[in-house]
Amino acid sequence: MSLYFASDQHICLTHPERGRRFARFLGLLDPRRDSLVVAGDLCDFWFVSREKHSPEAASEPGLSALRKFIDAGGKVTLLPGNHDMHLESFYRKVLGLGFSEDLTFDLEPVDQSAQPTKTRIVHGHLLGGRSKWKGLMEGRGFLKSFELLPSRVADRLAGLLQKYNSRNRHEDNLRHFRVYESHVRSAVSPCGSHYDIYILGHVHQTICTEVTLQPGDESKPPETTLMVVLGHWFHRASWFRIDPDLSWSFWFWDDDAPEPEKVSDHRIDPPKSLEID
Repeated sequence: MSLYFASDQHICLTHPERGRRFARFLGLLDPRRDSLVVAGDLCDFWFVSREKHSPEAASEPGLSALRKFIDAGGKVTLLPGNHDMHLESFYRKVLGLGFSEDLTFDLEPVDQSAQPTKTRIVHGHLLGGRSKWKGLMEGRGFLKSFELLPSRVADRLAGLLQKYNSRNRHEDNLRHFRVYESHVRSAVSPCGSHYDIYILGHVHQTICTEVTLQPGDESKPPETTLMVVLGHWFHRASWFRIDPDLSWSFWFWDDDAPEPEKVSDHRIDPPKSLEID
């Protein structure tokens, strides 16, 4: 059994290619053996605020493929993101699945002589890296008001936000990375030790890097943990996989590629200039 992690699909009816990417990815998984963790923002703000009541919403290709995977016995854990945290009733209706509050996974290896891997998953929007005004956009009041706007006005506001995000992406990503790195260093598992793998979403930048931890005993050499930022699905699919032998791998799948690509380390290094995507 392999455990897959993906985040920030941002499914919406106005961008059907995102759902199609997710459906193609789900076709790789065996529901009898594989499990999937969606670490937040399965659906987009636009879907939450303006599309969830549409007759086409429940039959969106990505959501339909996920329901098919679940119905075939596939195990799915769904975490709330900043975009879709108000969609739990919709997800229960369409997917038969609500949000999980259990963000810690102890992975039992096939080789019983090895220690279980302590893995923590969190979307990351509440860790302190985002602007306060963006947090206000996630309240039910704002979502309801945005739903009632004429399409022309809503489109105009969405366009302005997209321009702002593009203009400030470098600074925003770097700020989040620093917050994430600090949080990973301080996070301690219920057993009192650091996590072996820390998986985050929210930031639309694919990163997979080791973070050096401060040892409690300074006489001992420093330990490291693996920090994984899953990245978005706007232009391609990306996911992280842990196999039964506890080996891990990162994958990209471009739309025009017949098969996914296992990513080499140099393409997902920690951000120096933050110009990967």
